[in-house]
Amino acid sequence: DVHPNRFSDEIDNLIDQGYYGLNVTVPLKELAYKKADRLSDVSKATKAVNTLVFKNGQIFGTNTDPVGFESSLSKNIIENRIKNKKCLVLGAGGSARAIIYALHKMSGKISVYNRTEEKAATLKKEMKINIEILSATEINKQLEEFSFIVNTTSAGLASGQQNDLVDFRNATKNCFVYDLIYKPKETGFMKQAQANGLTTQNGLNMLIGQAAASFYIWHGVSPEVSVDLIQTLASD
Repeated sequence: DVHPNRFSDEIDNLIDQGYYGLNVTVPLKELAYKKADRLSDVSKATKAVNTLVFKNGQIFGTNTDPVGFESSLSKNIIENRIKNKKCLVLGAGGSARAIIYALHKMSGKISVYNRTEEKAATLKKEMKINIEILSATEINKQLEEFSFIVNTTSAGLASGQQNDLVDFRNATKNCFVYDLIYKPKETGFMKQAQANGLTTQNGLNMLIGQAAASFYIWHGVSPEVSVDLIQTLASD
């Protein structure tokens, strides 16, 4: 648990102590991006780093969130809900950038909504990906056109909290709804989608997938993901 103002110094301390690398989470991913001496292509595209490696006197930064997200999805969802289909991303922060990068790689047609439209415009400019930026009004006018919706914001974080953004009554019945939040395992956002007959998924498998990818970067070994572990984490 590191205060952002202390981030750079703490990284230097860990290097001095002989650490080889570490994971970084919100709100430190942009700071890790700036701290790195060398960056992977995915980090350059997303302007965020969640995995650091200290080697040969340099700090290497990459971002395993996109591959974690993609690995959390079934082939059926990728082929029938994302590939060449309209996808809606809620939010324009570091997590949204990772999701947009992954959706673009999976040939999704991407629309983005963020409460601050300027932030979404900056994201589009920096990522150089063909993105449609929507207003809150436009979301529900076009909602039936989307076959995949992913929430990267805190909307509906609490289990009983209602989102005031997406009226799932207007969504097509084969729309797949994904929420990056994994605690609680069913957010208010997900429950509202389920109440309208939509299939949902939380971000737990993405969390595990990005961690496994980071482990491979550090150790050159792909860990086996235990179904029992996932079930245990999901019940916490």
